[in-house]
Amino acid sequence: MDNKTELKASDLRQLAIDKIIATPFLNDFKYLKSRKVLKKENKEFIFEICFGATKYSALKVYITVESKSIKKKYSTGACFHSELIALTKKYTGNRDYLVSTEVERERVIQEIVEDIYTFALPFFKRFEDVETLAEQVHKSGFLPHRKRFDKFNPLTKRFIDFYYQGE
Repeated sequence: MDNKTELKASDLRQLAIDKIIATPFLNDFKYLKSRKVLKKENKEFIFEICFGATKYSALKVYITVESKSIKKKYSTGACFHSELIALTKKYTGNRDYLVSTEVERERVIQEIVEDIYTFALPFFKRFEDVETLAEQVHKSGFLPHRKRFDKFNPLTKRFIDFYYQGE
C-alpha cells in the first residue's frame, strides 16, 4: 500500500468518525477531534467511545469507563475498557470495522452507530445505579453474556473492590 492509498484510507476513516459516526451523539457527548473520542461525564463517571485505526485501514471502536472516586485513590480511575463489539452478542474475536472500501463503508458506519445506540449507551446507563451494577458485576462480570470475559480483569476487580458492599 503506498502513501497516497494510506492517506486516502486515513482521510476516509476520519471523515467517517467526524461527520457520520459522532454526529448523532453530539447532544449528549462532546467530540474531542484530536483524540477521536466521544466523551460524557456525570458526577461519578467519565464515559468514552474511542475510535482508532489498524494498520490495515480498519476502524476500531473502544468503550471506556473511568471512576472519579477510584482515580482519587489510584493513579487511574479506569474501571472498564473493551472493544465495542464485545458488548454485543455477535462478538467473534477481534473484529475491525472496515470503512475504507466504498462498498462496505455505509453499511459498516450504520452498524457502528447502531451498536453504540443498542449496546454502548445502555451499558453506560447501568452506571446510574452503581450499587445494583456492583452487585451484578460481582456475580457475573460487566458482560454476563460473555462468561468469564472479565472475571480476572484487574479493572473489574478494582470496580468490585471499590463499589461492591455485599459480604
